Amino acid sequence: MEDLNYESGIPFSIDAGLIDRLGRELVGKAETAVSELIKNAYDADAQQVQVEFINTWQAGGTLVIRDDGDGMTQNELIRGFMRISSPDKIHNPRTRRFNRSKAGKKGIGRFATQRLGRRLTIITQTEGEGFALKLEIDWNRYQIDVELSSVRNNFERIPKQQSHGTTLLIEDLRDYWTTKDIERVYRYVSELIQPDYLSDRSLNLQTAVQSDNSFNVEFRRTQDGVTELVANPKRMLFDKAIAIIEGFVDDNGDGFYGVKSESLGLDDYGISVEASKERIRFNSVRNVHFKAYYFIYNRTEYYSNINKMELRNIQQLSNEYSGLRLYRNGFRVLPYGEPTDDWLTLDVRYAGESAERTNVPFSTKNLFGFVEVIDPQGMSFQETASREGLIDTAAFIELRDFVNKSLVAARLRIGEKIKIIRDQRNIQADEQILPFENPVDQFTELENLLNVQNNASGLQALRQIRAQLENLLEEMGMLRVLAGLGLTIAEFTHEIIQFTPSINGYIYSLSQLQRDPQGIELLEQLDRTFKHFTSYTSYFNTTVSQNVSRELKPILLIDVVNNFVDVISQDSLKQSIQIKTENFGFDLYTVPMHPSEWGSILFNLYTNSKKAIKRAGGEGRILILCGLDEKENRVYLEFLDNGDGIPLQNRDRIFNAFFTTSTPVSFDSANQDKLTGTGLGLKIVKDIIESYGGKIYLSNAEESYVTCFRIELPHATKEQLKDYGY
Repeated sequence: MEDLNYESGIPFSIDAGLIDRLGRELVGKAETAVSELIKNAYDADAQQVQVEFINTWQAGGTLVIRDDGDGMTQNELIRGFMRISSPDKIHNPRTRRFNRSKAGKKGIGRFATQRLGRRLTIITQTEGEGFALKLEIDWNRYQIDVELSSVRNNFERIPKQQSHGTTLLIEDLRDYWTTKDIERVYRYVSELIQPDYLSDRSLNLQTAVQSDNSFNVEFRRTQDGVTELVANPKRMLFDKAIAIIEGFVDDNGDGFYGVKSESLGLDDYGISVEASKERIRFNSVRNVHFKAYYFIYNRTEYYSNINKMELRNIQQLSNEYSGLRLYRNGFRVLPYGEPTDDWLTLDVRYAGESAERTNVPFSTKNLFGFVEVIDPQGMSFQETASREGLIDTAAFIELRDFVNKSLVAARLRIGEKIKIIRDQRNIQADEQILPFENPVDQFTELENLLNVQNNASGLQALRQIRAQLENLLEEMGMLRVLAGLGLTIAEFTHEIIQFTPSINGYIYSLSQLQRDPQGIELLEQLDRTFKHFTSYTSYFNTTVSQNVSRELKPILLIDVVNNFVDVISQDSLKQSIQIKTENFGFDLYTVPMHPSEWGSILFNLYTNSKKAIKRAGGEGRILILCGLDEKENRVYLEFLDNGDGIPLQNRDRIFNAFFTTSTPVSFDSANQDKLTGTGLGLKIVKDIIESYGGKIYLSNAEESYVTCFRIELPHATKEQLKDYGY
């Protein structure tokens, strides 16, 4: 063991493994890591920041962050970035060029790069130097049992890439990033900047303002050489709100709120909010301002400028955007305002609302808003070390109390106006009620009439109710058909979208070539691609056309199977799946059914088989058998595949609604993505089959196959075939 002289004292030593631990634990979320790097660019007086995700469908991709800030000199790089917990932002709390209030004070930006990827390259240059600095860090080298100071990183001077600014190249990303993931991160980062419609105090105090072009963040995604800009969600929904609630606490500690609603005829402002019964003014909180946009869903009658579809879309947005988000000195503070966060205790407070009060629902899902605090010195509102929350100081407790009181008071004023509207509508409805308006009343009336023997009016009422029930059953059947059609459309949409890039690519290539053998080959490829495309669109159009008519008719299994196999032939070839059909009999007619229902049945079975075959690997095989069970007088269809099979413990659950083995999509996914993998496909297939007196179940598969679904349906009678002209 090395002989060291400790007579003057014993210093701390640092294990290199601490870097890995800090990166993983201090910056817990990828969104937080990206936001810290954006804050670093802001603190460097950047005006333009470009964030690019490259080949990130799988882990191991690359993230590039470029800014046009001041850059770093060699001294700043060594004593700033390379020094853990650098005091620079304490000694210099404002930026040199734009005098911005610096966003970061904990010195954890460098650990954000370690949280995101395994390798980091920094290229930075300043205005006054004729070269750039390049630093390469391999985070894998920071292992346990290694002295931190012994790990050296490659450092060199290279030609400048721009006049000033910094580029971060983060390689071998630890996580994969889908388009939805990137869009979610972009939305979060874009909202770090203070929304400009809150107040002008952020601009006066030179904190960030979202509409200020001096700081613009742009996110791009590049996959296989194709680059696209990630869109920024619009905020135009706020002008649709049923009411706007706004409040502030001034320099003296006096709190006020107001509420305005054009549709409700409400315009109350300057209403005092007292800190407590004992005192009017707040002791600790100053310079705060909030604004909340209030919505009631499924109640278009309370609005003057919205329709049902718009209100439904806003309700869907509330799953992600609702709640009051907190901004400190122009930057967002998590987790306040997240979908699962109830920092203002609104959900807890109104969870047990009585029926009378729920006409004014008041959960976080009903509010979109922002709370702004200005605290340049960080004395009143202090963030935790992880940058995910504020310490419960006296100022923060009073802030929460003030906003909560203001919102509750505003709700009472909104409820007052809504009750007036409801009372007026109830009076009008009572005057317009007609007899037998409610089906329950019809049944009650029928019971009374049947007490009288030979009552002609009773028989008439019975016939009316019978006709009504038949109509309801017909509508229910149509809804089931449409549910199956919706799944079919979702699958077709998913498939068709994949062909568009190849078609465009072929057309572009043809435009660049003369009529030579290569051009002819491209034209043939284009022809084949269009045939594939039109096979799907024609099947889709046929399915829709069939749903226009509600007529039922006996279905010949051989025809629907052959038609379906023709439609999916190109797709099965692309997926390397061999499809065979075998028929045992000729007049394999089912009882009268809706033709489009077989599209839903076969397509659901096919997509399930595709997933199972993909999981199993290798060349896929599907066998479709049709036949007649003469003993039971039933036709049957068996759908077999050589996928990975269905585990024994799941066999009793596969027909349950919402049971699925597919990985769930993100909740912002597009609606069409949400229709796939919902666990409703086999449930709908089962409902269709059973509604015609049939059954579907798992049967023993033939040799060389793994899974077999068997469908049995009553065989069409001679009378039914004769009635339908067969």
